[in-house]
Amino acid sequence: MARRRTFLKSLAGILPLSFLGSVDVRAEKSTAILSASGRDYFKELGVKPIINAAGAYSALGGARMRTEVVDAMRYAVTRKVKMAQLHTAVGERISALVGSEAAMVTSGATASIVLGTAACMTLDDEDKMRQLPDTSGMKNEVVIQKKHRYTYDRALTVPGASLVEVETEQDVRRVTNNKTAMMFFLKPTRNGDDIPADRYIALAKELGIPCFCDAATTTPPASNVIDGVGEGFDLICYSGGKGLRGPYSAGLLLGRKDLIRFARRHSAPNDLSIGRGMKVSAEEYLGMLVAIETGLGIGDEADFSYKRERFANIVEQLADVPSVNTRVFVSEGHANELYLDIDWDGDVVKLDRQALVDALREHTPAVEIRLFFFSAGRIQLSATVMEDGQDIIVGQIIRDILLAHT
Repeated sequence: MARRRTFLKSLAGILPLSFLGSVDVRAEKSTAILSASGRDYFKELGVKPIINAAGAYSALGGARMRTEVVDAMRYAVTRKVKMAQLHTAVGERISALVGSEAAMVTSGATASIVLGTAACMTLDDEDKMRQLPDTSGMKNEVVIQKKHRYTYDRALTVPGASLVEVETEQDVRRVTNNKTAMMFFLKPTRNGDDIPADRYIALAKELGIPCFCDAATTTPPASNVIDGVGEGFDLICYSGGKGLRGPYSAGLLLGRKDLIRFARRHSAPNDLSIGRGMKVSAEEYLGMLVAIETGLGIGDEADFSYKRERFANIVEQLADVPSVNTRVFVSEGHANELYLDIDWDGDVVKLDRQALVDALREHTPAVEIRLFFFSAGRIQLSATVMEDGQDIIVGQIIRDILLAHT
């Protein structure tokens, strides 16, 4: 306990007391940090505070932006430039960093899909651009593997496209025709691929059809963007507010210079665009650039070191809970994410996993953990969005709940 007291004392010296909240009283106080004006806006609005130990989910506000990103966004908020010039300059810098022909910042990965699909459907035909989502007289079919159908594929239909499902290479050859605008690929998938990425790309090139990849959730690390571009898709998109830790409402669309140019014509502030409402602010352009710059300079070990420290602090709070077992592991898949798995003997701690989740959500501050959908029903925590000090509070809350059922 001595080491814990020493740590808490040093922590109190660098963090506001309002942030530490319940360190000395079992996490019962607010964890809010006041604004520069001294106002607690969420409290004024009656919005319950949460500690995000789940990860960079959109429903929980995405990832914690890096300090460099916040600084760049503050810079842009107080200065005005012509948006087209900024968009071009940022795109050129990002494309140079990741090795793509061209790049554009979008209002999220879903917007990237809408704009990229529209670009492949109309190319540079302005009359067709104005016609969308009416697709009569133009290419309006998107080929997609049956195993790649998912919640967000409706973004492909926003500009008016129809989806054509395939399972084999023979299917692809059979269904492609003069109405085929694009071939779509998703990674990662929960069901695997019938046609792997390299073969799908090769087929698209052979058939002369643009191939688009949704790689929104394949970061961290940021270097996966470089790897994704290197695979050879004509277009590929990423979420900006999750693994890249950029602005929550931003994303990236990367790829062929001509297709990026057409996609830009479909986006704000152009009046003929299907994506006129998908605006990107100056601070988001700059924030996304700095997120890429900063992320590419940080390796897995530096990122994991921060997260391991957060997990060690949580585990320390659970040391006196009987039968508790913990394990830190790296998730399998394209994205390298670190998680803390917590388990206990149900005969000793008489609480099931769902009951713990419910108790964490009812607490003030509430604590959100990784969704059972992704954790196979296990209790798993992410440190991606945690601030210093929140780890101790989370550990204390979990400790109190478990001990109450021993």
